[in-house]
Amino acid sequence: MLLNETIGEKDHKKNFVLLLWQSFFFLLTINILDKDTILPGMFSRMGAGEILIGLLSVITIGLPKFSQIFFGLILQNKITRKRYILHGFSVRISALLAIAYVLWQYYIFNIPAGWTIVLILLLFTIYSLAAAYTSVGMIDLAPRSLFYSSLKKFYSLKQLGNGIGIIIALLAVRPLLKIFPYPANYSFLHLLGAITLTISTIAIFFVKEKIIVAKASYTLKRYFGFVVNELKNNKSLLYLALIVNSEGLFLSIIPFFTTLAISKFAFNAKLVGTLFAWKIIGILASSIFLTFKKNYDYFNVLRINILISILAPIFIIIFSQKLLIYKIIFFLVGVFNSLYRISFEGLLVEISTEKNRPTYASILGSSNISTFIIPLLSGSMIKVLGYDFTFILSAIFLSATMIFIFKLKQEISHQA
Repeated sequence: MLLNETIGEKDHKKNFVLLLWQSFFFLLTINILDKDTILPGMFSRMGAGEILIGLLSVITIGLPKFSQIFFGLILQNKITRKRYILHGFSVRISALLAIAYVLWQYYIFNIPAGWTIVLILLLFTIYSLAAAYTSVGMIDLAPRSLFYSSLKKFYSLKQLGNGIGIIIALLAVRPLLKIFPYPANYSFLHLLGAITLTISTIAIFFVKEKIIVAKASYTLKRYFGFVVNELKNNKSLLYLALIVNSEGLFLSIIPFFTTLAISKFAFNAKLVGTLFAWKIIGILASSIFLTFKKNYDYFNVLRINILISILAPIFIIIFSQKLLIYKIIFFLVGVFNSLYRISFEGLLVEISTEKNRPTYASILGSSNISTFIIPLLSGSMIKVLGYDFTFILSAIFLSATMIFIFKLKQEISHQA
């Protein structure tokens, strides 16, 4: 690799395949250990209430985003990404294996549920910190390793691969939940997740990335000042940060859709498997659609997402006694998750350069306070005020996001 040179045609083709391989098995892992259905269902079965479910969401959703600020500082002047990504994935694999072991001990020796919950939360904290570490590097790896002109095709095929992986996840998860007794079934799921994440990580070894020298040097204090200054002076970054926070609010309340369903229909593996299946179908349908619709607009994708995030909590309140509505809602949740990834990655590339992209990614993560605050706040509000009030309030806040989308589109148009 030569300093600051572009990737050659041969390396580009090789990297394209390797990154799709990595993405396929990585997203397979994420789907097997779904944060919206599988993990809340597991904790509910252990006796965890809304506040503990909220804490789980803070750790698995909010912590990786918020802690990106610290890892953005670590990686800011690194000329390569691969070595650090591999370190992070090694920690994540180890954490999943440890969780599988704890759940197996809980099954064999019937250790207290309270201690099991504490241990798993601690291990998920380690897993989530490692996730933040790897995500700062991963979001920059594709632009460093592929031609810019091929990025949209890559993101679309990545989503299609995710759809195929989703089918595999569905075929694996539902039988595991039904066939094996609790909590052995969840132990096997985490073991399977560790295996697929290992296969994903192998691809990173062979990626050839472009070396880029960046001379930024920030202390934590200077970095916070830089974040404030960038958000103040870079309107595109500010509006994207506001959009990410809004979508983060919706991501934070999705696990409570699962707990509401469990409260209405009682916990069983079939219910959790059904909600997971419909989310999977939603991801698959949207992935196939975007793959064949080559010239889609990121802003239209965002508008669809915000519409889903406004309507879903309202409909789930109105029809909370109907199992069919939960299937529809989780189908839409799947669509939301699929569109969220592709719109965020695409718009980040649009507003950033190769040198400042990791920094912008960490800014968006550190400014995404909604996923760090909302889960615990929502859990407490649900416990005190109920689901109806909490979901309606979230829909009202999410309605304002359309303004941010309009403003961001204006800013990018002016910069073009």
